[in-house]
Amino acid sequence: MKISVVTVCYNAADTLEKTMLSVLNQTYHDIEYIIIDGGSTDGTVEIIRKYADRIAYWVSEPDKGIYDAMNKGIKVATGEWILFRNSGDYFFSDKIVEMVFSKPISPKVQILHGDCRIWDKYGYCDEKSPILYFSYYKRMPFFHPSTFVRSSLHKKIPFNTKYKLSADYDFFFKCLEHGVEYEHIPYVISVFSACDGLSTVHWRKGMRENYSLRRINGNPVKSLFYGLNYMKAVIKEYIKNVLPEDVLYRCVKKNREKNGWVFVDTSDLKNLFQ
Repeated sequence: MKISVVTVCYNAADTLEKTMLSVLNQTYHDIEYIIIDGGSTDGTVEIIRKYADRIAYWVSEPDKGIYDAMNKGIKVATGEWILFRNSGDYFFSDKIVEMVFSKPISPKVQILHGDCRIWDKYGYCDEKSPILYFSYYKRMPFFHPSTFVRSSLHKKIPFNTKYKLSADYDFFFKCLEHGVEYEHIPYVISVFSACDGLSTVHWRKGMRENYSLRRINGNPVKSLFYGLNYMKAVIKEYIKNVLPEDVLYRCVKKNREKNGWVFVDTSDLKNLFQ
C-alpha cells in the first residue's frame, strides 16, 4: 500500500537534504514523497530541484505557518497513510517504513505510533510513545514524527491553524476524545532534534496553547493541574539560564543518566542512527 511522507520546510537549506535522503533511501517499495516549502530564499528550492525526479509533488509558495503547510500536504496526499518528516528530523533507519508495514494492520486502526530517538547537544535518549505511560490530558500522546495517520482521517480532520505550535496535539486530542483506535509499533521510527525547533524555542506559548486546547476539547476540571506544570517549567527554565555551563552540564548529566540518556557527540549525526 502507498505511504505518503510529507516534508514541510522554510529556509531549511542546512538540514533539508539529509532529511530528504532519509526518506528517499527507504527500502519500502511504495512511498509518495511530498514537499511543501514556504517560499524559501536560502537555497532550499535548489536542493528540492536536485531530487525532483524522485518527488511525487512539491511546491514553493508562501503559507500561513507550519500547520497551513501541513494541511496542503494532506490535501494532495494519495497514500493510505500519512507521516510528516519535517526538515531536521530523520527516519531511524533505511528499513524502518518497511518494518512498520511488514505485518497486516487492522482496518479499524487509524493511528500507528512508534518510539522516538530524541537528541540535543548533550546526547540522545530512546523514548517510548507517551500514551503508553501518560494520559493525553497531561502531554502530547504521540511523537508526531513517529506517527502514521490514515489519510482518510486526516482529510476529514485537518490541523486547526488557529494554533501555531499545538495543532498536532489538538488533532490527536480530538481523535482520542472520540475513540479513534490506535496501535503501538515497538520500533524507534524517528530521530528528532530537541535543539532549536519551534516548540523548543517558543515553549511558553506552546504550553499556553496546550492548556487552551485541553480546556476547549476536554474536561476543564482535568486540565486545571496543568497550571502547576507550567510553573514548574518556568522555574526550571530560570534555573537553567542562571547556572554556569559546567554546573548545568553536571546537573543535566546526573539527571539524564538515570533516565537512559546516552552522552555522545551529536555534532556527528552518524552517532544517532541505526
